[in-house]
Amino acid sequence: MKVRELLQHEIWSKETSRKILVGFAVFVAALFIVFGTWYEFETHWLTIRERVAAKVALQRIDALQNADSLSDEEFKIRRNEVNSAVDAAGLAARTSKDEMVAAELIMCFMGTESARMDMMKQRWIQEGKLHQSANDRESDYQIELFTDTVARQSCLKLHKELK
Repeated sequence: MKVRELLQHEIWSKETSRKILVGFAVFVAALFIVFGTWYEFETHWLTIRERVAAKVALQRIDALQNADSLSDEEFKIRRNEVNSAVDAAGLAARTSKDEMVAAELIMCFMGTESARMDMMKQRWIQEGKLHQSANDRESDYQIELFTDTVARQSCLKLHKELK
């Protein structure tokens, strides 16, 4: 073949450009759909394993919150059980939503422990084993109020989420 004959053949046409652009657009659209689906799954879906583990942990936290009459030893035993359940819920986390629920469980549990510590501190003050100044009482009150509010919000959110 001569060079003149080769140059007369059209190598790249408008139709070829259109096919490439349409193929690229389909690829980008598919990629967008896959990413959007993954994002929704990751941020809004609570896996079954996490839901079950979180329900168990929340039930144990609720039982611990309602057990004001427990001795210190009984409370420690139940606290260890709750701690194990919260850890199991953390290990069951697979998605971002699961991890958020595990963090909320930790906050709820910390509120329960904080309330128990406050109760023990009040008992020690009444027994004369602990003395506090007015400034210490005020700062403790502010900390207790904040901790109680955050823990209560976390527990309410979990109860709503895990119905």
